[in-house]
Amino acid sequence: MPINRATLEVFASLDRSRPEPLRAQLEDAICAAIDNGGLPPGTRLPASRVLAEALHVSRGVVSEAYAQLAAEGWIEVRHGAAPVVRQVPAAGLGQRDASGTSGERAGAGDARGVATSRLVPRLDLTATAPDLSAFPRRAWATALRRALAELPDAALDYGDPRGDDALRGELAAYLVRVRGAAAHADDLAITSGYTQGLWLTCRALKRRGATRVAVEDPSLDDSWGTIRSAGLAVVGVPVDGDGIDPAGLDADAVLVTPAHQFPTGAVLSPERRRALLAWGGIVIEDDYDSEYRYDRAPVGTLQRLAPDRVVYLGTASKTLAPALRLGWVLAPPDLTAAIAAERWAVDSGGPAITARAYARLLAGGEVDRHLRRTRREYRARRDELVAALHGLDGCAVDGVAAGLHLLLRLPPGTDEDALVARLAAKRIRVNGLNTYRLAPRADDPALVLGYGRLQRPAIAGTVSALAQVL
Repeated sequence: MPINRATLEVFASLDRSRPEPLRAQLEDAICAAIDNGGLPPGTRLPASRVLAEALHVSRGVVSEAYAQLAAEGWIEVRHGAAPVVRQVPAAGLGQRDASGTSGERAGAGDARGVATSRLVPRLDLTATAPDLSAFPRRAWATALRRALAELPDAALDYGDPRGDDALRGELAAYLVRVRGAAAHADDLAITSGYTQGLWLTCRALKRRGATRVAVEDPSLDDSWGTIRSAGLAVVGVPVDGDGIDPAGLDADAVLVTPAHQFPTGAVLSPERRRALLAWGGIVIEDDYDSEYRYDRAPVGTLQRLAPDRVVYLGTASKTLAPALRLGWVLAPPDLTAAIAAERWAVDSGGPAITARAYARLLAGGEVDRHLRRTRREYRARRDELVAALHGLDGCAVDGVAAGLHLLLRLPPGTDEDALVARLAAKRIRVNGLNTYRLAPRADDPALVLGYGRLQRPAIAGTVSALAQVL
């Protein structure tokens, strides 16, 4: 039987003599209650005023603790409503070891003998993660209902191997309008996210005799595994402030992020763009976060300059949510057909209902409105984070103001791996630049800081933690 759970009290032993702020102690107490079953999923927590009175602290302490816990995925906070414990804590929170204790939540991990690698992150600075709380639930639910109501029975059958025709039509118009692409619905294939789009493209290229795909070095490490799983070898190509250097490319295809290189944040220079297109091989363009540009106009796609040789990959994972598993491939006609055939062989097509709902969001302008809202928020987070990082001696922010991450160059001689481990001990999840290098280097230490899930109230504490470990 469903139970409407609520509580007006939460036990928190706050010790003002401890070095940890009261806010952090309160966060630990609430998380411990969640871990130990005292606050089951769905429980409404006390209002900040009520809990502040009970604990004899300022309301600001409670409000900041709630904001931080919401950012970490432990609770949901909505305007005008009491905070609610999440049904499924984010990032594996609350998993328990064999002793029945929540070892992953141990704040003094080393002192308690808890391995640093097992500590649950209090802050998720993953560079590829959007703010899931910003997902337009109401608009999505409305689009789903209308799609179901209007979808003809025939559309519930296996459809076109390229994907739902309505979505392909709306996507083509969107890509022309927003990205200046040379897009036609017939040249689009709908996929289950970026990863499948890349894998299908690599499979189609392999059937044509391809053996090697070049990647930017550094670049997204997940892509290397995707390429290899398709049966192709990965070859690294250096990246500098002007993007990838195509001189001496020796591969059948190359995967690039020209609008906002991941993870360095560089933009492919005009000279390099021309050189890359003159190279002559297949260019796979990952346009993963071009919707988020904060201080300049968006860079046009490579695909519009050479639609006969560029395969364009897009996704809704960064703008809406990864759970939608929605992506697309815009390719030359013969390659689109080959990609669609590969998709059909794997799973006989994609989810038409989800596709039709997304098509409605595109057609009705809801995606545009969502982007305007999130663009303002992400820019504010980036600006505040950059301003705070300027206070770190010997560090420098690199890359253009775009996307959901920035690159923080560390003082020369910094042990990047040790720094990442010390941050993990403080329950801060972040990757060093070496994570994304095919061959790690010790002479160029840096952190790749994602702010997609970094709420503004948590920025000061995050930078303070960085300062402590540096």
